[in-house]
Amino acid sequence: MDQRRRLSALKEVPILAGLPQPTLERVARICRWQDFEKGEQVLRYQDPSTEVCFLAAGKVRVAVYSMEGKAVLFTDLKPGAMFGEIAAIDRSHRSAGVEAIESCTVASLSAGQFEELLLREPKVAVATLKHVTAEVRRLSERVVEFSTLVVQNRIQAELLRLAAEAGQHQDQALLTPTPSLSEIADRISTHREAVSRELSRLASIGLLRREGNSLRITDTDRLAELVREAKGE
Repeated sequence: MDQRRRLSALKEVPILAGLPQPTLERVARICRWQDFEKGEQVLRYQDPSTEVCFLAAGKVRVAVYSMEGKAVLFTDLKPGAMFGEIAAIDRSHRSAGVEAIESCTVASLSAGQFEELLLREPKVAVATLKHVTAEVRRLSERVVEFSTLVVQNRIQAELLRLAAEAGQHQDQALLTPTPSLSEIADRISTHREAVSRELSRLASIGLLRREGNSLRITDTDRLAELVREAKGE
């Protein structure tokens, strides 16, 4: 990736988007740039490394695997995403692993370089606070769902999250490719059979439709209403 493309990639990172061009060029120069193939580990769970990473190209998955190999999937990240910031801030072990789910390019700053950037650029510091706060809110919402919703409604809530990531148009969203039953199950701590039953039920009432290798959510508003009703909102 040449310097022009590196700068363009960093401009897509929300916390860096407002930096003056000379500062952004300096960040691009001091970043460590690495390419990863599909299936490679970018960061390992409980690893002592502390760099912060910016996804310049490709796609990665944030996950933790138990000793028995059971996956707990947190989220998939696209270009412009920042990850690894928790360890960069508190200098402790990684709270999750990150793996490439397609070929990707990652830029990283050491914890010291990241801290220096936060101290020198107040706007970046504030943007980082907002980013971390949003993550806390997102994870808090998932904890509430795990504690209060039955599996059926957790599947519906996860479909809504996937719809938000894919982008919605006129109350519809197209998930491409169709997420596997196991992938959805690992995201909400259930089994693939429960996911299969609920997807079939939602298709039978017209809220889901398979289109080749994709899955269309035909009415995101109605799906959101089902989740709100389950939460008592």
